[in-house]
Amino acid sequence: MSSDYKSYFYKKFFLIYFITVFLFISIDIIESGRITLFSFEDSWNFILYQTGFCLISIGFFSAFITNLLWKIKRVK
Repeated sequence: MSSDYKSYFYKKFFLIYFITVFLFISIDIIESGRITLFSFEDSWNFILYQTGFCLISIGFFSAFITNLLWKIKRVK
């Protein structure tokens, strides 16, 4: 990996990650009127697993988008 790619990835990844998390929570609130990811009827273990799974999934999605943007930038 080149240092250009690493610096680009570290700059863009966290930006895309936080934008995606914000959009995920915003859409959840708009659809249901509250954050349904955290339901007090569920056990804490389930809430932690569900939250962890969502954050990890968003991380993989953000890495994919960042890599895709790098490839588009490199082609131009």
